[in-house]
Amino acid sequence: MSLKERLWDFLKSPKCLTEIYDEFCEETPSTIRGRLNENVGVCFKRIARGVYLAICGDVQAVIIQGDSWSVLKDLEDESIDAIVMDSPYSVLDQQMQRGSTRKRNLNKGWDFETKDLDEAFYLELHRVIKPGGHMFSFMPPVRNDTWAYLMEQIEVATGAGWVFNAQWVWDKKKISLGYNGRPRHELIHFFSKGKRRLFGSGHPMRATPDVLAHSSEHHVYKKHQTQKPIELIAKLVGFSTQPNEVVLDPFGGSLSTAAACLQMQRNCITIEIDGGMIRSCMNL
Repeated sequence: MSLKERLWDFLKSPKCLTEIYDEFCEETPSTIRGRLNENVGVCFKRIARGVYLAICGDVQAVIIQGDSWSVLKDLEDESIDAIVMDSPYSVLDQQMQRGSTRKRNLNKGWDFETKDLDEAFYLELHRVIKPGGHMFSFMPPVRNDTWAYLMEQIEVATGAGWVFNAQWVWDKKKISLGYNGRPRHELIHFFSKGKRRLFGSGHPMRATPDVLAHSSEHHVYKKHQTQKPIELIAKLVGFSTQPNEVVLDPFGGSLSTAAACLQMQRNCITIEIDGGMIRSCMNL
């Protein structure tokens, strides 16, 4: 087998350069880099500085276990076409202190650590996305205890250079817990890097409405507490990208974005900190 073929076989999952050097220690690092660089976009894809993936088909989803605040720093400038994310915002933590009818309420919290996005994080997202690229960010419904947070997140994002375009709605078709009217929706903030990218009249998702109705998964079958329907994510991906482009999900969760991208013939880079969640969702 040639070095290129051996590299292709070895890169069945993303590997960093140090791992590749160790595996092919009989070859000089410059020779290895040469084979990789010659075939980037043909047999190999660089997904971050020093991280490569073998291309075994037209599209692929790359799952990176790690903390988004750290991993994002390694992604290349303007390497992403669109971003879809459901961040672990802390504004709903207080709701876990109310009632006792659900398991997570008894545990007084989520199964994951919450953390709000700051300007530095939005700046990193702004750096990696291409000009005009879309970013969809899931947000809680407007309530007396969330409205200030929602306005703050828009201000922080726009302060980092993002343009706020619109507020979309995900209609879950099922009511949630609540006291001032039980919500059955979540919000989706629609940003772009500069003037948003527009597609021609022939684009199949051009007429996508700003209210997307897709039933949420029953909690008994969810692998992740905030799991989103694949069909819902596919609508956002289809609206924002063309086939073979790259979508980033910095908070992978149940890997719905990765699954949606593969269905829609898009490439995906998903970052998820919980290795157990990754293995569960990939049935490993």
